[in-house]
Amino acid sequence: MESTTTFETVHSHAAGIDIGAEKIFVSVDGKAVVSFETYTEDYLRCTAYLKGHKVKRVAMEATGVYWIALYELLEKESIEVCLVNPKEVKQVKGRKTDVKDCQWIQKLFSAGLLRQSYIPAGKLKELRMMVREREDVIEMGGTYVNKMQKAMELMNLKLTNVLSQLHGASGIKIIEAILQGERDPEKLLGLCDGRIIKHKAEQVKKALVGNYNESWLFLLGQNLKMWKLHQAHLLTIDEKIEGLLVELTANSADVESESPEKPVRHHKPHIEDLHQKILNLYGMNVSTLSGLTDYSLLRLVGETGNELSRFPTGKHFISWCQLSPRNSQSGKVNRKIKLKNKSKAGQIFREAARSLLQSKQVAIGAFMRKIRSKKGAPIAIKAGARKIAMAYYNIITKGKEYVETGIKNYQAKLQERELKLLTLLANKHGIQLNYQ
Repeated sequence: MESTTTFETVHSHAAGIDIGAEKIFVSVDGKAVVSFETYTEDYLRCTAYLKGHKVKRVAMEATGVYWIALYELLEKESIEVCLVNPKEVKQVKGRKTDVKDCQWIQKLFSAGLLRQSYIPAGKLKELRMMVREREDVIEMGGTYVNKMQKAMELMNLKLTNVLSQLHGASGIKIIEAILQGERDPEKLLGLCDGRIIKHKAEQVKKALVGNYNESWLFLLGQNLKMWKLHQAHLLTIDEKIEGLLVELTANSADVESESPEKPVRHHKPHIEDLHQKILNLYGMNVSTLSGLTDYSLLRLVGETGNELSRFPTGKHFISWCQLSPRNSQSGKVNRKIKLKNKSKAGQIFREAARSLLQSKQVAIGAFMRKIRSKKGAPIAIKAGARKIAMAYYNIITKGKEYVETGIKNYQAKLQERELKLLTLLANKHGIQLNYQ
């Protein structure tokens, strides 16, 4: 007699959905797979079908942006939705079809074998979308900065050699003057910031002697217009983000903070009193964390939410951020896994760690430099990001305010640990230490 292997049922009355651009396939336990088109009226029919079969929970893949409309309709009908990473429900090669996919998702979900992706609720979801859109606009605007730089290089104008940012205030003033017909290096220098004039006057004048060409000037002007359009778009998005922050913090009491507001060096949002809004949104002072500015925290709150109770421990949170070691062991072979798509939250922590790598005051900076000397910069940055992420988790979940101990305290503890180890080794081998 043949035996049948069955999964233990953890989620009863569950369904699996495979989403595509034109059709969705729905699998309810014990029923044949049915399909619906992706128009709104078909989604409503799908919702009615699920309710008719008393389905309380649904699992589906996070495919592009196709899942969002169906997700919101199911939420409105009080059907719990588990959104999962497509990598975690892959079928065996050669057996993949849309019908089999939705059946496989249903079986795995019923057995409790799928991890749910984090989806912010309500206005936090809108905030995340707006912040991500802002990042996309900044990236697209960067394309036109590169094109402006190319046009300058074609005319042998070496402004990028002497200015840290071509699209900074001084750089844009010079470009606008050049497009209006100004060619005198002395007059163009006068448009620069006073500090540039004081320290780099001769270099700037040399950089502004070039071979002006009408075609290259035309390209420079067109790309400047496109960059300005992106900057105007950023201001519109900032207004929307500010409105969302006001709504999210409407019923929150003002959180007092003794620590000063950290400067945002690049792409600072034009939001009035952003620092206080971030404090109120979190309900505590998270800005004490080294490497994280108000803009970093604005990006993080959309990716992680303002409470982390869904993670049992800090290690679970670090793993979710993809900052923990990835294991791929088979027998004696232990391979390294390279992640193609990194966690957005983890990437923010990496950026924060990278900004501290050369810091001469922050303990995490000294910690990363110590690791960098042995294992290289990428591993050091990941280790620093892991420390920042753990401190972030502790602040949010336990209310433990981060206190920067400083590099001297870190070095003293490191020396104490090394001396302790050295003493143990000396005692083991019968060697007497003579401290100077």
